[in-house]
Amino acid sequence: MEQSLQKLLEHLRSGAARGLDVIFQRLGDQGPYKVAQTRYPLAEVVPLHPTFPQASGAELHSAPALAAALKALISESHTPDAQVTLLERFGGFVAARDAAGQEVGGVSWFDQARLKAALDACGEQVLVVRADLSGIQDFIYQAESEQALKSLRARSFYLELLAVHALRCLLTLAQVTRAHAISLGGGGFQLFLPVAALSAVKTYQEQFDDWLWTAHQGALGFSLATAVVSRAEAASGGAVQRVLSAELGQQKARRRSNKLQQLFAEVSSPIKRREKEDHLNSALVTFGGRLPRATHIELREAASVSGEGWVIIEDTAYRPLRWSPATPLPPERLALNSFDDLDAFPMLTGNYVTRVRDVPQIIDEEQTEGTTSVATHEQLTALALGQPRLALYRCDADNMGQFFSGGIPSHDSARYATLSRLMGLFFQGYVNAICAQREPLLPGIPQAERSASEIQGRYLNVIYSGGDDAVVVGAWNEVLTFAVDLRRAYRQFTGGNEKLGLSGGAFIAKAKYPLRRMAERAHEAETLAKQARRTKGSSLPDKDGFVPFLTMDAPGDDPKAAVRWSVFAPLGDSGDAAENTLKILSAFLALKQDSSSLSGVELSTKRAFLWKLQAFAEREGDAWRLPLLHYALARATPPAGQAKEWQALQRLLLQSTTWDHLSHVLGFLHLARPAAQDRAADDVRQKNGGHI
Repeated sequence: MEQSLQKLLEHLRSGAARGLDVIFQRLGDQGPYKVAQTRYPLAEVVPLHPTFPQASGAELHSAPALAAALKALISESHTPDAQVTLLERFGGFVAARDAAGQEVGGVSWFDQARLKAALDACGEQVLVVRADLSGIQDFIYQAESEQALKSLRARSFYLELLAVHALRCLLTLAQVTRAHAISLGGGGFQLFLPVAALSAVKTYQEQFDDWLWTAHQGALGFSLATAVVSRAEAASGGAVQRVLSAELGQQKARRRSNKLQQLFAEVSSPIKRREKEDHLNSALVTFGGRLPRATHIELREAASVSGEGWVIIEDTAYRPLRWSPATPLPPERLALNSFDDLDAFPMLTGNYVTRVRDVPQIIDEEQTEGTTSVATHEQLTALALGQPRLALYRCDADNMGQFFSGGIPSHDSARYATLSRLMGLFFQGYVNAICAQREPLLPGIPQAERSASEIQGRYLNVIYSGGDDAVVVGAWNEVLTFAVDLRRAYRQFTGGNEKLGLSGGAFIAKAKYPLRRMAERAHEAETLAKQARRTKGSSLPDKDGFVPFLTMDAPGDDPKAAVRWSVFAPLGDSGDAAENTLKILSAFLALKQDSSSLSGVELSTKRAFLWKLQAFAEREGDAWRLPLLHYALARATPPAGQAKEWQALQRLLLQSTTWDHLSHVLGFLHLARPAAQDRAADDVRQKNGGHI
């Protein structure tokens, strides 16, 4: 890898370096791969600071600065793994070149170099390994006890840690570097290993799966598929990916079959199972309390540790660590969301949470890491606009599995690795920066006071983010704004490819609503979102939908709940609808009262007017629908001093293109209105001349 670093340095100095072309723009294309017109800039890969594509040629001025920064660090990369990390940091957005000096479209310098190093180490035959954890969803959402809810983000992180632990163990057994890890994310990974490691790999799979079975009473499992192929077949990628996917599916389907005899032979005590679960939950609560501000995860032998904050995986103990110059780093460690520490194994993770010390009403500078450092659902709900409601949002990238299994033009392992790495960078790294954004959904919408901490933005917690999906929970309006931000960022990161959707749905309920049920209803919303239909005459595919307001009393199979993203919010490209939901919502909010605040948004119109509009929106296809709208407008009292805004809203409501948006606009206004007790207090205040 040292030679690869030197070649990268020479390439950056030559003036010929170009930014990586946006492989996402070519997904769904037919025929040979054509270099995309849009490129990422020549920049370092910094997981917490998003890098978005820009116009071709604009990146050239960055090459000298990138070369100078790389030159200063090459002498500090003393091990092959450190060189891999440095190469990813500086070569992740640099376009690869072939032996003739021609650009290799859709492949980064880093991914080309690491794959070559891995294949060279394997020889003429390659052991391709695909591994995956089973039981992820149930493990996360079984959190029902108070302790388990406190450990929610830590439970998700623990699953990511299990995958990293297994990957590192297999690399160690095969005596190879991180360059052999072709992909990592979503609870699984893929490796290129020497064939001689096959027996050790299968033995470890059984060992780790047995440990998971014992530690988690069968809730979690570790499945693994292998294929021995020629170097050429490993490099081409497409066929072997399909073979591994099929075998892995079969492995996961029968992973418990060899455990049945053991299961029925044992006398299982529910008390002991509960004690084991409580012990893990307690450890994860403390672990999760340290996680938000951690820069590293330290590793030690399990037998040597004592004290709180450790979680044990096999014979290794893990604990979050916040590094400072006065504190020496442990010899073995994971670096969270950073490639700066060359001697650590980098681990990208969506670990954004709201800390209690960042909640405006509970700001406490003395509050430290520990069991109460992450805001509870009740504390997040208290920061909601209007109605105190919690939202759980689930989303995933549409059709990405098809692209990974052979849908990339001129599909090969290098493009597979580049695409996988970029998806991980977005969903495990950049998602944290998107959560930290601070602007409201629309100008003028009230929101809770922002924390003084620059890294704190939206009042929500990431439950899980990795692979090609994300799950967050928080104050309903903060989650809604995050969903819009994430969709826009994904469109920008993928170069504006309108064929790439990101379908998602939010379920909204009170803070005490059972988490498992919230997740199930959010999944219903996500499924509805994937049924969103394109507008008439559009060449865009179906999906790319959004269900913003699935509530407790709403059916989970109503297709009207879903709207295409380009219809709900402007995404900044040619696929945007002429009218969108947020634009129409803005027209309503132009009539909000000056007294509107975080406690609620009241319009200058009477509430009866909104109820009549709700009746109108629900009477689709009814002959009396249009007369009902005219009646509602005729009976409405024009707000004093807002004649211009009222007339603009009237004109908008009389346009048929507005009508399909009304249910979602009114859904927002319903949630944003003051809670019942606040409205009652306002009524008393008005009767008493402004005093209660």
